[in-house]
Amino acid sequence: MSIRAHFAELWHPEDVLDSLWGIFASPLTTALLLLSLAVLVCLGTLLPQRPATALADPAANGLWMTSLRERYHDRASWMLSLGLFDLERSLWFRGLLGLLGFSLVLGAVDWIWPRHAWPSNSPLETNLSGLPTRDESTTQFIERVKNALQQRRYRLLASRDGPLLYADRYALFPFLVYLGLLLVIAGAALSERTAWWEDGVDLRRGQVRALGHGTGLALRAEVLPVKLGRAQPEQVSLTFLRQERESARGTLHARAPAFHCGLLLFLSSTQPAVLVQAQDKAGRSLPLQMPETGASQFTELSLRFREEESSRYIVMLNLTPGNPSGRYFQQEGNEQYVLVPGRDLSLRVVYSPPPDGESQPVFQVEAFRNGESTSLLVQQFQGNASLEIADDRYTFQPHRDATIRFGQDYGMGLVLGGAALVLAGLFLGILRPVQRLWLAVRFADNQIGLACAAVGGASHEAQPWQHRLVQELAADLALQTSGAP
Repeated sequence: MSIRAHFAELWHPEDVLDSLWGIFASPLTTALLLLSLAVLVCLGTLLPQRPATALADPAANGLWMTSLRERYHDRASWMLSLGLFDLERSLWFRGLLGLLGFSLVLGAVDWIWPRHAWPSNSPLETNLSGLPTRDESTTQFIERVKNALQQRRYRLLASRDGPLLYADRYALFPFLVYLGLLLVIAGAALSERTAWWEDGVDLRRGQVRALGHGTGLALRAEVLPVKLGRAQPEQVSLTFLRQERESARGTLHARAPAFHCGLLLFLSSTQPAVLVQAQDKAGRSLPLQMPETGASQFTELSLRFREEESSRYIVMLNLTPGNPSGRYFQQEGNEQYVLVPGRDLSLRVVYSPPPDGESQPVFQVEAFRNGESTSLLVQQFQGNASLEIADDRYTFQPHRDATIRFGQDYGMGLVLGGAALVLAGLFLGILRPVQRLWLAVRFADNQIGLACAAVGGASHEAQPWQHRLVQELAADLALQTSGAP
C-alpha cells in the first residue's frame, strides 16, 4: 500500500477529528517524522552550526558570520534564511519535534485504548460459524470467546459499538518504544532548558578550581596516577571541597563518565606538561605569555604537549605596542613557546618521549632573543630543573595535566532511560511480534458466527499466529471456519 493510499484509508470526512487522530497516531506518520528529523540531524552534522558563544557575544558572532560568508559566498544568505546554520534552534527542527511528540502521545494512547475501527474489506477476515448451544444467549457466547482468548493470555477490551471485542498480545513491546521516544524528547527538552557544561577544564596536581554555577564546590586534582612517559591507562583522582572542607572523592577514568555531587564528569585526556615560572634577581615574578593567550600575562604557565608526532598551525602575535600585525608559523605538537615581554626573550620547550629503558621523558629548553634565529642557551632535563639568563631565574617542573569536562544535565537520565526502553521494545518486538485483532459476534439464520479481522498487519498475508488462533478458537467454540486465512 502506498503512503497516499494509507492516509486515504484513514480519512473519513464524516468524522474529521477521528480521522486526524488516526493519521497522527499512525506508525507511518511517526516513521515519516523520525525520518525528517534524521535528515535535519544529518544536515546539522555536515553544515557548521552557530556556537552558543557566538550568540552571546556580538563580536564573536560577527567573526563567525564573516568566516561563514568566506566559505559559502553567495549561498550563505539563503542558507541563513532557512536556518541551516541554527538547526537546533530553527522552526523546522522544533516544529517537527513537536509534531513527533504529538504523534507519539496519540500512538501510545492508541496502544492502551485502541480506537481502530473494524478493518473494512480486510483480506485477513475469517468467519467462524456453527449452531448455537441450547439456551445460550449472546452474552454467554461472548463470555466463552473471552475465556478462550484469556486462556491464551490475550488482553481484551469490549467495544461500545455492539458485540465487538478487541484482543491483543505483546502490545506492551511497541508501547515501550513509544514511551521511550517520548522520554528521549522530554529529556532533550529538559537538557536544553536546564543543562550547563564546562569544557576543556585543565587541572594539575594540587590545583584547586571553583566549579561555580551555584554549586558551592571546588575541585582539586589530588592524585594523577598516570606517570610521565608513554601511553598508559588514564585516570585522575579528584577531591571535592565545600567551604574548604573535603566533601567527596572520586576517580575519573578515560572514556568512562562519573557522577559525583550531582555533577557529571568526563576525563577528556591527560597529557605531559611543564610548569614554567620566572623571577628576577630580587625574587619578583616576571610576566609570561604564550602565543595562544595573546597579550594576557601570567606569573606561571603550564605548557601542555602531545605525545604523538603531529603538527598544527597557530598565529604568533607580534606583541610590540602599536604593531597589530601578526604572522603565521608552524608549531609541532611536541613543542611550546613562552614569551617574556619584559626581557625581549622567547623560550622554546620541546618534549621527547622517554628513551628506551627509561620512564621519564626528556625536555629541551632553547632561549632566543626576539628576531634572532640563533639560540642563547640550550639545556635538556628530566625532572625539575632551573636555568639562569641575565640574572633571571627560570624554573621548570614536569608534571601531567588532566583535561576534564563537567556539568549538570538531569535530562540526560531521561534520554538514557528512554533509549533503553526503545531498544528493549524493539528487541522484544522482534522476538514476539504483536498480535492484534477484532472479533464480532453475529447471529443469523439460526446460526451463531464469529468474525475475526487482524489489525495493522504489515502485509496482506495472514501470519502464522492468525492461522493457529483461528483453528484453536474453532476447536474450543465448536465452530467451522470459512474465508481467509
